[in-house]
Amino acid sequence: MLQILLIAHLILIAMGTGMAFSNFVNLRLADGATGEAAKAFARQRMTIARFADMVIGLIWITGLALLWTRAAGGLESASGWFYLKMAFVVLLTLCHGMARATGGRMARTGDMSLLGRMELFVAGVWLSALAAIIFAVLAFEVAVTG
Repeated sequence: MLQILLIAHLILIAMGTGMAFSNFVNLRLADGATGEAAKAFARQRMTIARFADMVIGLIWITGLALLWTRAAGGLESASGWFYLKMAFVVLLTLCHGMARATGGRMARTGDMSLLGRMELFVAGVWLSALAAIIFAVLAFEVAVTG
């Protein structure tokens, strides 16, 4: 069961990181777009955001399940790298929420001047994901080597 959870968790992390990068590229291309192109970019962002909601939720669920099924010791045996990784996971989640809120405001008002703010939050998601991956590897190294 532990291996299945770990496989699912890693696949979801890969998906989430890729979607964040894709959304970042979308925002760069959408800058200055008008008419049908702008609408198409907006539809893609909305679709990515909906999938990202699910993926981030499942990352949290599989991550917590992995923590729960972990060998005896639980959080007492977690390293500082683990807590740093979790800080970036929380930051990632907050940035995603802020990007979703900004996207919702853009959809309601048509205010394309918010595109830069959205780009900042999406970059925060992507960079937080990368940092979380790095610190997860470091935390795993400490857990394996002691």
